[in-house]
Amino acid sequence: MIRIGRLHVSIERRALLSNGQALRLGSRAFDILALLIGANGKLVSRDEIMRRVWPDTIVEDNNIQVHISALRRILGEDRDRILTVPGRGYRIVLPSYADVPDPEQQHEARTLLTNNTPGRQRPLPVVGSHLIGREAVLAELMTSLRASSSLTLVGTGGAGKTRLAVEVARGMQGEFADGVVFVSFSTAHNAETALNALTLETCTGLPSGRSPYERIADEWRERSAMVVLDNCEHVVDVAAKAAETLINAGSGMRVLSTSREALRTCCEVVYVLPPLAVPDKGDSGSKTLNSPAVQFFLASLRALDVHLALDDVNVQLLGEICRRLDGIPLALELAAARASLLGIQLLAVNLDDVFDVLTGGRRNALPRHRTFKATLDWSYSLLDGIEQKVLRWLGTFATSFTSDAACRLLRGAGLDATEVLNAISGLVSKSFLTVELDGAIYRYCMLETTRAYAWRLLDDSGELIEAASAHASLVRDGYCC
Repeated sequence: MIRIGRLHVSIERRALLSNGQALRLGSRAFDILALLIGANGKLVSRDEIMRRVWPDTIVEDNNIQVHISALRRILGEDRDRILTVPGRGYRIVLPSYADVPDPEQQHEARTLLTNNTPGRQRPLPVVGSHLIGREAVLAELMTSLRASSSLTLVGTGGAGKTRLAVEVARGMQGEFADGVVFVSFSTAHNAETALNALTLETCTGLPSGRSPYERIADEWRERSAMVVLDNCEHVVDVAAKAAETLINAGSGMRVLSTSREALRTCCEVVYVLPPLAVPDKGDSGSKTLNSPAVQFFLASLRALDVHLALDDVNVQLLGEICRRLDGIPLALELAAARASLLGIQLLAVNLDDVFDVLTGGRRNALPRHRTFKATLDWSYSLLDGIEQKVLRWLGTFATSFTSDAACRLLRGAGLDATEVLNAISGLVSKSFLTVELDGAIYRYCMLETTRAYAWRLLDDSGELIEAASAHASLVRDGYCC
């Protein structure tokens, strides 16, 4: 812990205390503070701050000034400890020996930090209204977690994994003497920031010089608790090691993870969360209205104060919209927001441009959840180059396909059978493809929205004509049936 004037700063816990009170500071501002402290009083250039704090984003120069101002406000009378070196950058005047608290003060700060630690006392995230269409899944997951130490909920982007995990945690928190901890990796951009989020939520007290995983093991040894690790797919190595550390801490520990792919840890049970069930095209009006996807869509409309007349035409349109969007909750939620402005008839007409239509998500949502295309872009960015290419070319299949057909198609892309089969395995594990058994033959399926996305990528990459020609040859030779 570092003391700067009246502030106690814990870099590893990403926590600030002043006069016994925990202070709130934005993550970017804290990153800048940690960078200045880590420089040990030396100059940190503006370019270095940009590179370290916004590694994958281009931002305006005045963003630094905004966060420096926030730091100076929180330092109060010690604001002058942050010095501006005109045209170059910033440095911080670190405390002298006399500023370091004595052991009694250190103990007081430790106690305050522990008492103010979000950790086990932090409430679960606030989620939407009543869970729709997932009641049986919820009960199944809770039963599974009572019998298994580690369960990972996997599924396509926007399927509602986080929403369901929160409900599982809420329903089971009374079963654990040490409660439930929710760790979100949604804003982590590398292993270091993921570890920061992990230790902030799971560890109390001050850094002891031990590794984060050793501290977690000590913290949760022989305890009874559930830890939810949310949005693991982009920091899967950290999440996997955290899950194993937690379940090895004692038989009373349970780990529920959400990810687009399994963590592949010991004792892991994987539950693949499908989209909400959609009505069949020939279903009656009452059956259509009672389908989970339509119920979810209508609830999303009501939340926007839109009350739809449920005549035959509108019911038919509701079923069509839900089928076109594969019953994916995020897509349905975005579609409801658009329907509140356009009406469902105009929405249905424009669904051929699904990625241009499904925009305008909640302002407080993650950037990748504000448009449906952003959600798929996020998932696509996690694939390797061969997996990306294979996904694009598989967009030419209008229905399910065999691995043999895929290998023949991708010959035209210069890929051999081993590369294609490995990529298909990766796409299945990362929730881009599903598998169905047709007798003794495995067939692979892609959601319509994923296929539309792959087709667009194929066009953007300049491969469309080449891929379509290869697919036409397969049809001619009888390999696409």
